[in-house]
Amino acid sequence: MPLPNPHLPDYRAGMNESGDSLGASFARFADEIRRAAPTYGAICEGVAAAPEVLALLDGVPAPQRRPVLLLAAVHHRLLESPEEPLARHYRTITSESDNSDPVPAFIAFCAKHARALRSTISNRSTQTNDVGRAALIYLALSPIAADSQAPLGLVDIGTSAGLNLHLDRFTYRFHDEDGGEVRLPGSAPELDCLVRGATVDAVLDTSLPRIGNRLGVDPSPIDPRDPEEARWLLACLWPDQIERVDRLRAALTVAADHRNEVEILTGSGVDRVAEGVERARAAGCLPVVVNTWSLTYFTPSDRVTYVEELDRLGANDDLAWIYLEAPNETPELPWGEVDRNISLSVLRHIHWKGGQRSERTVGIAHPHGRWIEITDR
Repeated sequence: MPLPNPHLPDYRAGMNESGDSLGASFARFADEIRRAAPTYGAICEGVAAAPEVLALLDGVPAPQRRPVLLLAAVHHRLLESPEEPLARHYRTITSESDNSDPVPAFIAFCAKHARALRSTISNRSTQTNDVGRAALIYLALSPIAADSQAPLGLVDIGTSAGLNLHLDRFTYRFHDEDGGEVRLPGSAPELDCLVRGATVDAVLDTSLPRIGNRLGVDPSPIDPRDPEEARWLLACLWPDQIERVDRLRAALTVAADHRNEVEILTGSGVDRVAEGVERARAAGCLPVVVNTWSLTYFTPSDRVTYVEELDRLGANDDLAWIYLEAPNETPELPWGEVDRNISLSVLRHIHWKGGQRSERTVGIAHPHGRWIEITDR
């Protein structure tokens, strides 16, 4: 049966659009994020009717031709130029933000910095590996770790700065609607996740997973020790959501402190996932492939190839796969009974063990890990 819709807002990152429909993409994105990010909601509504601003995305490959890339490019430039009038609307830059209409200042900023913005848009890609998703990965990883005799070898696809490869080092607070709570102590950041539809005790093993190998794959890896690279990650966040900025900075510190324990391969997840899996096996680990809101940036054919490759890799040796994606944007993935038209983030787990393949849907989740509605009890 299809997953229930718990009357939750749609947090898609923006659809792939081309031509005149790009304006419609910005308008739709404005509607979707207005409640969670009112500043960006207002900006996107205004940009939808500003062809001179939309033109900045001309020539960008379709998977990246989205509102979030333009927003990140502008945010990145603002972090370097906090004296600009537009900066007064960004809580990431000023503690006394301007509550007036940000659209005129945004359009003027884009006109003034058009050349620099085009350069950023042409050479950067949005980074989607929000550290808050570590809480969701942890929930899906918990039963795998409890069942495995071997340590786990994480293979994170679309790893950015490799933040979620350190998920066993963070502090977690899982709580449910019945008042149950489990707190797992670690370093900052502290990640808070509300569990709906089940008790925390029913879905969480409190033993820390044993991580024996940490490997990421990304087309444009980010070094957490590089201030310029770190600024791009910060720019990809939304200025209304200060808590995400604080936890990103804390996670970057963890990643920088343990950078020598992580290997990041440059390239496509399709091309290098097999290498990552084999390296985990060579280290005596159970490979656990993870992708969170990264396959939406693959082409449909690449998603098909990716799934086929994982099936091949799991046919003769044990393998686990955890993914958090929106079914409507990644219909090629094995969604089981999940409705492929759902635009919400769905957390799934597939396990190949002893030649047998099993799969389960953990639940519908907030894309940044704030909550999860458990559907597998």
